[in-house]
Amino acid sequence: MRLNIDTHSGSSSIRIGFTDQRLTAHGGLIVWSHFLHKQKFRRQLDAVLPHAPTSPNAFAPADIALGYLGGILAGADKLSRVAWLQSDPAVAAVLGIEAVPSQSTLSRFFGAFTQRSCQALVALHTRALFALPTRRGGETLDLDSWALLHEDGHQEGVAVGFTRHGCKPCHRPLIAALAESKLVANYWLRPGNTACVTGAAEFLRQTVASLPAHVHIGLVRGDAGFGDAGVQEAAEALGLKFIFVARLTQKVQALCRHDDALGRRPRWPDWRCKRWRWSGRDDG
Repeated sequence: MRLNIDTHSGSSSIRIGFTDQRLTAHGGLIVWSHFLHKQKFRRQLDAVLPHAPTSPNAFAPADIALGYLGGILAGADKLSRVAWLQSDPAVAAVLGIEAVPSQSTLSRFFGAFTQRSCQALVALHTRALFALPTRRGGETLDLDSWALLHEDGHQEGVAVGFTRHGCKPCHRPLIAALAESKLVANYWLRPGNTACVTGAAEFLRQTVASLPAHVHIGLVRGDAGFGDAGVQEAAEALGLKFIFVARLTQKVQALCRHDDALGRRPRWPDWRCKRWRWSGRDDG
């Protein structure tokens, strides 16, 4: 059907049509879905997932996992928000799954995991590391830890720890990432009452030992939370160069303080005024 409309440049027309195709705002997921298809990721998931459904109406475990991952990429930060994508019928087609799982289905799915089955998933992550090229000069390994807050606080491993918002129930993840390749090399999920440096030395040794032989670490970086002698000794024993931010304790602050009698640079307002007065002088 065509409708005639008037524009500033003259008479024109617009075509209006109808289609049975489903539309979605998350169509960009098709690029990611196609990449996983080329990598035969579904087959790899089936090999490591511990689920063995017996009901003929049960979702395939790989479909549940892909639906969860697609929800995370779409911006969901809770299982209920992943399930909200059920209202978009085109998302399942874009992801190549039967349907987006519900919140209860996702809860049962994650409840079936044990420590052994979680370790089996590491094999998928290791394949990504082996696909990295050898970088001249090596990779930069960044260590970091932060507080992962939980409002309800009933998750396994949640403990009250210090955060920027005060003492809150949280997890304290420990993560190692390759800066140049932008890839996570290792990760631990720790209770919220764990200090940043707790287990960091062993974490560093495990990370370096698990890397492929062709991936070399040229530098290790960490903030003040990793400025501990144990972490530095572990880096030295592995023959790694490292940069750790020093803790700004009161003793360090006293060493950095300058005596006023030695003469300090004028404060900014005074310095600015002098520059303003000097700017009019022509003394070469």
